[in-house]
Amino acid sequence: MTLLPADQDMPRKPRFSLRAAVIAIVLGILWLLLFHNAPPREGTVAGHGIVVDQKISTKGLCEPIADVVIDGATYRTPPGTSAEPCAYGIGESIDVTYHPDDITGTLEIPLEGPSKKAVALLPLIGVALLIGGTISLVGNILYRRKVKAQK
Repeated sequence: MTLLPADQDMPRKPRFSLRAAVIAIVLGILWLLLFHNAPPREGTVAGHGIVVDQKISTKGLCEPIADVVIDGATYRTPPGTSAEPCAYGIGESIDVTYHPDDITGTLEIPLEGPSKKAVALLPLIGVALLIGGTISLVGNILYRRKVKAQK
C-alpha cells in the first residue's frame, strides 16, 4: 500500500485569481455597453447624398462628408466611413441614413464592407470576457469551498 503526499489530495488551484475573474466580468459588461450593435431606430430612412468634401485623418484614412437635401433643406453629414484610399470622390453619390424626427442628430453615412464586419464583431470581445470571467469565478468559488471543507 502506497501513501500519497498530503498535497495530492488538494484540489487544483485555479489559473486566474478571484480578482481577475471579477475584473474580467466587469470589463465584459462595460465592453458590451460601449460596443453594442443597436439596430437602427424604427422609422430610420435611407437616402442618398453627394460627397462635397473629404476629411483625411492623421492615420491617412479618408472620411467622406456629404450634403443631403431633405424636404428642400440641405443637411451636412459628419465624416463617414474611413477608407484608404478614398472610396468616394467629390461629387459622387453616397448612401446616408437618418430619422425624420431628428435629421441633424441621426444623419450619418452608414458603415459598409470590412468596417461593417469589424464593428459587428466588437461585441464578441465583451461576450468572451464575460464567459471567461464567469468560468473563472465559478472555478475560484469551487476551489475555495473544497479547501475550506478539507480544513
